[in-house]
Amino acid sequence: MLRFRVVDLVLVGALTALACVESLSSLVTPRSPAYVALTVPFVTVPLLFRRSRPEAAGAVLLGALVLQAALGSDLPGGVAEPIALVVMLYSLAAHLPVRRALVVLLGAAAALAVVVALGDARAGNFVYAEMVVVVAWLSGRGVRLAEERSSLLSENRAMQERSRIARELHDVVSHNVSAIVVQAGAERRDLAADDPVASALADIEQHGRETLQELRKLLGLLRVDPDAAAPLAPQPGLGDLPGLIESSGGRGTRAALVVEGEPREVGDGLGLAAYRVVQECLTNAGKHTMNGQAEVRLRWGQQSLQIDVLSSGEPALRSRSVPGAGYGLQSMAERVRAEGGEMLAVPGPDGFAVHATFPLEGRS
Repeated sequence: MLRFRVVDLVLVGALTALACVESLSSLVTPRSPAYVALTVPFVTVPLLFRRSRPEAAGAVLLGALVLQAALGSDLPGGVAEPIALVVMLYSLAAHLPVRRALVVLLGAAAALAVVVALGDARAGNFVYAEMVVVVAWLSGRGVRLAEERSSLLSENRAMQERSRIARELHDVVSHNVSAIVVQAGAERRDLAADDPVASALADIEQHGRETLQELRKLLGLLRVDPDAAAPLAPQPGLGDLPGLIESSGGRGTRAALVVEGEPREVGDGLGLAAYRVVQECLTNAGKHTMNGQAEVRLRWGQQSLQIDVLSSGEPALRSRSVPGAGYGLQSMAERVRAEGGEMLAVPGPDGFAVHATFPLEGRS
């Protein structure tokens, strides 16, 4: 069952009515025979099918324009039908692959040349008609290229995030598992071979080594950047926040760090997740505001660590929404949930507020 968008139905209805008025009156174009009005739907209605049957819709529209010109009508030079032509060419250029879109461009150029030749065959009319075709087509291709570029940028950012997660997993997880294996091996060597505890420690050591091997395989799948084989540097944590706050000033965002309560030792995973949340918030503040300000507040409680980042500033002129935007917020939320916490991001009138809570129960 065919379903059409409301905006398409309204557009086609309005263009059809306007073209019929142009055909039966002399308000815009010379009056045409009444039977010419019967050809109007073959120009406007194909717009409904420009997404589902693009080439066929374009061929019907162009054929109808040639037919009207052959009947002696000046409708192709009016208002409604040129609008229908521009919308059709824009849509086909934006949705079709480049080779099929080029075929559409050549076909439209040829059809408009025939229309002009059957009417007022002056050089200026040929130039005008072909310019309309080319500009409409180029506009559609420009939109398609912009969408493809945004999609590639989003995919590239996701790949970079996967590589960074791989490095972080190596530093946080591999380090701890390696420590377990080493300690189990050291304890086992101090015990008799027939001691049950020695047997249990041997199992722990063996399972730990197998875990490290499997983890390295998984990290190899996640690493997609060319520098994946480079030495992995220690990942940052809560102790690195002052340096991050200070460096944000060089990117145009004045930030301040406020700590409430008594800081406690936390695991590497939680510290890294908290650091990345603050880092992403400061990065967004620098991208989307000019002369922005940000306040990072850490609240240490008995059972939780709360992080509030409030940014404000004049919106940047270059900031705009593109496909793939919002990936940073999604990544932050996933990091917080991985540590058993919750995150809330709330846009404000002149900034953004992010609130994250990490549980501290059972951590040392």
